[in-house]
Amino acid sequence: MTDLKSHPELQLFEHIAQVSSAMDGLYNWHSKDVISSKTRALTQKIILFHDIGKVTAAFQKYIKNPLAYTDDPMDKSHTPLSTLLSLLKAKEEGWDVMDAMMVSAVVFGHHKGMPSLERMREIGSGTIPKILKRQIETLQIEALSEHCGIDISRLDLTKRPWAEAQRHLDDLVFPTFNNLSIPDAVAFRLKTQLLFSLLLEADKAFLAVKEPEVYLHRKRRHWMPNWIDQRIGQQKSSSVNKIRQSIRTEVAQKIDKIEEPGIFSLTAPTGSGKTLLSATWLLELREKFGEISGITPKAIIVLPFLSIIDQTTKEYEALLATGGEEADGSWFLTSHSLADRKYKRGLEEDAEYFFIDTWRTELIITTYDQFLMSLMEPRARYQMRFHNLCDALIVMDEVQSLPCKLWKPLEEILKSLVAMGSSSVLLMSATLPAIIPDAKPLVDCDSYFEKFNRYILQFRLREKLNISDFCDEVKNLRDSWLHQNKRVLITLNTRKSARLVRDTLAKDWPKDFSHIPLFFLSADVTPKDRLKAIEIIKKDNPCIVVSTQCIEAGVDIDMDFVIRDFAPLDSLIQIAGRCNRNGDIPKPATVEVVDLVDANGRRYSDMIYDDVHLQVTRQLIEYTISIEEKNILPLANRYFESLSVRKDTGIKHLERFARWEEDDPVSELLRGKEREQYNFLVLEQDPGLEEEMEKASSIADRWKRREAWRALAGRIARISVDVYAKYGFRPQSVAREVFGHWVLCDGFYASGRGILLDEDVDPLLW
Repeated sequence: MTDLKSHPELQLFEHIAQVSSAMDGLYNWHSKDVISSKTRALTQKIILFHDIGKVTAAFQKYIKNPLAYTDDPMDKSHTPLSTLLSLLKAKEEGWDVMDAMMVSAVVFGHHKGMPSLERMREIGSGTIPKILKRQIETLQIEALSEHCGIDISRLDLTKRPWAEAQRHLDDLVFPTFNNLSIPDAVAFRLKTQLLFSLLLEADKAFLAVKEPEVYLHRKRRHWMPNWIDQRIGQQKSSSVNKIRQSIRTEVAQKIDKIEEPGIFSLTAPTGSGKTLLSATWLLELREKFGEISGITPKAIIVLPFLSIIDQTTKEYEALLATGGEEADGSWFLTSHSLADRKYKRGLEEDAEYFFIDTWRTELIITTYDQFLMSLMEPRARYQMRFHNLCDALIVMDEVQSLPCKLWKPLEEILKSLVAMGSSSVLLMSATLPAIIPDAKPLVDCDSYFEKFNRYILQFRLREKLNISDFCDEVKNLRDSWLHQNKRVLITLNTRKSARLVRDTLAKDWPKDFSHIPLFFLSADVTPKDRLKAIEIIKKDNPCIVVSTQCIEAGVDIDMDFVIRDFAPLDSLIQIAGRCNRNGDIPKPATVEVVDLVDANGRRYSDMIYDDVHLQVTRQLIEYTISIEEKNILPLANRYFESLSVRKDTGIKHLERFARWEEDDPVSELLRGKEREQYNFLVLEQDPGLEEEMEKASSIADRWKRREAWRALAGRIARISVDVYAKYGFRPQSVAREVFGHWVLCDGFYASGRGILLDEDVDPLLW
């Protein structure tokens, strides 16, 4: 056989065989509904065509000695030629036009990302035709047939074949696509993403995992539903626990009746035990659907905040311990910025990183960033995970944290994912917006909200309250709280206001109460310090906590009294859920809402939140002095109804997604445009890190060096603080540069106060 390499150590036919074998392994993770006979046929086409552009003289020269290659780097590119040949063969053989679009898009984008229609049109315009002309002149047609089994001898490659391919796209393929309805176009895109994702993983599998049997074999892990009951155990008798048990019973009854994939909702008061309720939904349906389809669904838990992820991870570790199992990556993985890149002992490093990156596990706990990028972001590094969202059970917790402009895209995309991917979704929150109006509820939420009456929201909004006057107020109340052994939470909207309140309370702290801690939780504090503080706060001892919004949703703490600077209604309800959470205070505890302004009279709420959210909230509570928890649900429903009318719910983003148009990055849709910022490391919190950074930096091979830095990313993130600096700020005045990172000098960080910088830094961020 003709010598024709695809990689330095691999012949093209060997690589194709490996990709095909890896693809067979991926099929084993999915049901026949997802991997249909048509899907198999299309993936086999994609496997054969994705690298045929490597049969040129330029690529073969490059691959034999990549470091010595000095010719035009574009001449060695292979995806444009592979795409051209796939389109020409599609036309010659009369493929279905939508099949041709899927195959050519996957082939074209498999090194960068899912292409937009505009990018696909580049096959016949700009600089690509010039490159194609040079490459076609050196095509090894017979060798291509030997290695790939593809005969291109009958194609006319002498008369501007790129123009012929573009005409096929413009005259037949794209018009057919553009005639699809939005729902059909979304379904088509997800089908293409499935093919794309399967190729991306299969293409790299045997390059990363040297032992095929390790990769191809799926050793199923059974998360047993009865572990949850064992974990809960015998609870003490209380009114709150009786309500929690009632909710569990109703959820279990609803789960028994579920026979097919769908979209479900769980709206329940804070403190109802939603983490274990969702675990019941996950584990019961994993077993049930596994018996029906023969494929045990993957479980994916999506959360907005790192503090909740840490809390949820510990719950699932406890479930495994209850079952007598040792947690490793084959059971579950966490996928977020603080996660350790560890899978299991004895696995080679390359394989370990590959398994982590491809979510090769039974249960994933991840962030909205990672989930939404796997669902919607075109880039290949995220799309490689997309197939894991099929044949999956997906819990989306604290859904109210999603911005309105993602509502419409998610409604249509999740519906399509359920239909084409045989997945089920559970939307969960104490204040659930109607992102998917026809989601099937697991409980009668109205009746449970009426039974809970643990707090009362008291509104002091008639007049604005200057931050200095507020500081005087809380300072005067502090000693009374300490004498009464109170657990008090004060939540502010900005870092600056939170720091000011914290420092006021800390001044002249009574010596008799040195045993009662004052905690400060904001983005000025490293994640390591925040998580450590939250664990101490959970022990229910007397304390005073000053925080920003980082503690308001999902964190399982129980406070006696809460003060909250004004915010949108869903945020107010979320923070109220930290007050008298377990119902130990007989009468409703107080959550006091104030309207704080800075020295210039500017509201802190206006600095942080969207105007419409604030206006809707003010209109709903305009004539209200107080509202009890049992009456909160109707108000929350009216709030979200008003937002759906007055806010942009993302129709244009849905259309761009459906029509393969360029759009804002998913991270920007989720959090808005990020200002330029500096990241500082508090290195004394991880003394051995600098040495590890030096080792990573000294690795000669750039790919291994990149992986070494990725392995350190979690450790770096745990001791990092981000700040947004004003013009003229010089980071070297407070930090030293270490391998591209700013390390804070001594005296610029304190665990109790966070980062301590001068006035050139703008700390008005949350």
